[in-house]
Amino acid sequence: MSVIKKIRTALRQFDAKRRNNSVALEAAFLKLIGGRKGRQQQMLEPQEVNRVLIVRNNKRIGNMFFLLPYVNKVIEMYPDAEVELLLTDPWQGQVFENLGLSKIHYSQFGLKTISGFFATMRQLRKQVYDVVLIPYSGSSDRIVTALVTAKNVYGYDDKVNGAVCSHTFKQTRRYKHYALGCMELLEQLHQVEPSDYYARLVLSEFEQQHARNELNGLIGHNNKPCLAYFRGARGAKVIADKDWQILLDKFKKHYGGELNVIEILSPDVAKPLADAEFTYSNSDLRKLAAFLQQVPLFFCGDTGPLHLASSAGAYCVGLFTVTNVAQYGCLGEHAVNVTDLAAIDAAKLLEELKLQ
Repeated sequence: MSVIKKIRTALRQFDAKRRNNSVALEAAFLKLIGGRKGRQQQMLEPQEVNRVLIVRNNKRIGNMFFLLPYVNKVIEMYPDAEVELLLTDPWQGQVFENLGLSKIHYSQFGLKTISGFFATMRQLRKQVYDVVLIPYSGSSDRIVTALVTAKNVYGYDDKVNGAVCSHTFKQTRRYKHYALGCMELLEQLHQVEPSDYYARLVLSEFEQQHARNELNGLIGHNNKPCLAYFRGARGAKVIADKDWQILLDKFKKHYGGELNVIEILSPDVAKPLADAEFTYSNSDLRKLAAFLQQVPLFFCGDTGPLHLASSAGAYCVGLFTVTNVAQYGCLGEHAVNVTDLAAIDAAKLLEELKLQ
């Protein structure tokens, strides 16, 4: 065996031992702070469940939209129960407004907000939950779950979830998309067949009317179709300005110049392209989502804004030059995921979206 192969083998063995030791340490820590205390082996029937808690500690905006199908399905499966949701930060709660949740908690999990974390845990420990659901196997989710009093706790079968869950289920990875991987847990738990799952942000009529008024105030009462785009992205996902200009030119030509082109601006993208006739920006996620719903054709190469627009029901074109489409592409009947910008044909794309 060559020296390089010996080094690689040694490193793999070291990494495997490190992972095994960290798993054992985490499991021991979870047992120390609560573990499976209070859990019961008998699985409650849906009609016996009065209070449900979904635990999801994560700070990424895209992952909040990915959680929407799961939350909607849980509410559907426990129609007579009060369903609560635990997130990390207060700004995330707006994504889940109008869904029918009885309460949203915020763990504020982190060293800088440790006092807020303990305050939230004290509040949660006053309740006895019939069911706690862990859709994703995160360490912070397990810590929170270990501190909560619950009869049944459901999660996927892995090396650590058993330290806090009363019941675990094998994940077969039927779904490739990151937003749908957690749905398999509900299917196994309730023994239901797979169905179509969509991430739908529920906007009120007031929010939609306000967005219509904003759009009319921006472009006037002309009847030209609208196209919006957002250039913001990070690293390799950034699309060059010249490529944006080529893309916009294709649609301008298709519409014979009769097109309202709107660039969505942000603190990172403060200056529009010359091609943009109008600009719009809004730091309020729900107002931005409602505006994009009214446009409604939206182009973007960054997953966060794409899933915001897609969940609001906008017609979205995801420009995935780097990101894995199977795992992170737009979901829903109003979305097209593109990997080759040069191959975009305006007429064919609009036909695929049923916009002409």
